[in-house]
Amino acid sequence: MSSGRMLRAMALGPLELIVLSFPAARLNDGVLATLDRLHGAPGVRVVDVLVVRTDAVGGACPVELNELPGLGGDPVALARLATGLITETDIDEVGELVDDSTDALAVLVEHLWVNDLASDVASTDGAVLALLHIPAVQEVRANALAGIGGK
Repeated sequence: MSSGRMLRAMALGPLELIVLSFPAARLNDGVLATLDRLHGAPGVRVVDVLVVRTDAVGGACPVELNELPGLGGDPVALARLATGLITETDIDEVGELVDDSTDALAVLVEHLWVNDLASDVASTDGAVLALLHIPAVQEVRANALAGIGGK
């Protein structure tokens, strides 16, 4: 394999950090449900996972899944999910979203389907110009799911 092809094969596609919150007492259930759903999702690959907790003074503390008591599963496989791609800056930002009674699950996913789409589009001399999130739509949906707003 040429070095150019090897680099393309090793490059990650678009990444997205998904942050979910769970009451501390339900964290393990949330972790298992999330990983089960994502591992079965086509076109998405989990590339890093961490739990972020805050201490009494609000400092963010990362916890790898293999360090969670009672989570179960293969500790080696759980340890492999922590790749170090979620940065200290990410951890601090996630820590600002939770309090000491809530844990956050930070899941970094790769959107494999975008690479497939980009290849198909490139074959017609086109290009993927941008991947944009529309926060207002996400906020409206989150509020609807939480029963906030509307009638």
